[in-house]
Amino acid sequence: MARYLLLLAYDGGDFAGWWRQPGRRSVAGEILAACQRLGEQPADCVGAARTDAGVHAWAQVAAIDLSRDWDGGTLAHQLSGQLPPDVVCRAALRVADDFPLLGRIQGKTYRYRFDIGATRNPFLARSSWRPPLAPLPDLTALRSAAQACLGRRDWRGLARRGDHREDYHCSIQRVEWTDAMPERWVEITGDRFTYRLVRSLVAVWWAVARGDVSAEDFSGLLAGKDTACAAHQAPARGLCLQAVAVDGAPAWEWPQGA
Repeated sequence: MARYLLLLAYDGGDFAGWWRQPGRRSVAGEILAACQRLGEQPADCVGAARTDAGVHAWAQVAAIDLSRDWDGGTLAHQLSGQLPPDVVCRAALRVADDFPLLGRIQGKTYRYRFDIGATRNPFLARSSWRPPLAPLPDLTALRSAAQACLGRRDWRGLARRGDHREDYHCSIQRVEWTDAMPERWVEITGDRFTYRLVRSLVAVWWAVARGDVSAEDFSGLLAGKDTACAAHQAPARGLCLQAVAVDGAPAWEWPQGA
């Protein structure tokens, strides 16, 4: 079997998440079914990020073992032709048969989008959150809250039910807020993220900037304590995986004409 990396984009609105779940539609399940229609029988498809139900991706990276010798661009083209309209394989590449994708991930970047127009935009309904807008937090306050979270911190104060781990430390390396009316978005880069951490941070920053979270609770969160901040979590639909940094991966091979 030969190992390939796939660069995938998908609208997560109609999926139960990345991982295969009995009786429910998943992104990995669609990839495996498409491979079978190409005459391949892969055992699994391992994603760099196990995106939750409703979360989108522009640059998910997945590893899959196939029996045939594929050119990366051809594989991406053929696979996309077998996938449903809400999933596409943008590019692919052959890697060493023992290439450990999960062990080579150096970081991930997520974008969270808000609909902040005077009236809600139906074209943003599947891919953004329309949070409380009165008052609309200004970018200075949002950037200040986000900057306070940079660096390596213990995020156990935002641990979600079902996320049991010994280490909740993550390094937030970059946060950038942008306004492009009627949208606002924030991009967050980190070495890793605990379960729903990005959605929690986004909602906390919004609440802090609006004055809905006290300075004491926010300081406690930054110190790794349990506070009222844990009550805040943004919905999945506004979140998109924008990039995955993979150490040692060759250049992507794109479909002809891409």
